Amino acid sequence: MASSQGYRAKYDYVELIAEQREGRWHLSLHDRRHAEDVEHDETFATADEAKEAALGVVEHHINVRHNDTLLFRANLTWKEI
Repeated sequence: MASSQGYRAKYDYVELIAEQREGRWHLSLHDRRHAEDVEHDETFATADEAKEAALGVVEHHINVRHNDTLLFRANLTWKEI
């Protein structure tokens, strides 16, 4: 696997990963509660663009897809992986 670098953050029960592959940034979610791994269909030119989109993606995943209540503040802290 040729992942050169990436970032990880957690929001409620979902882990987010922004990683670079083949020159584009991909955003994926690992949902522990529902045992799901989801890759967002949009790719991004920069890590900052992927990280900026992540909050909306994870909130939609939790609130709309699973009809769960969002309990955590709307803020992500990213760590380099």
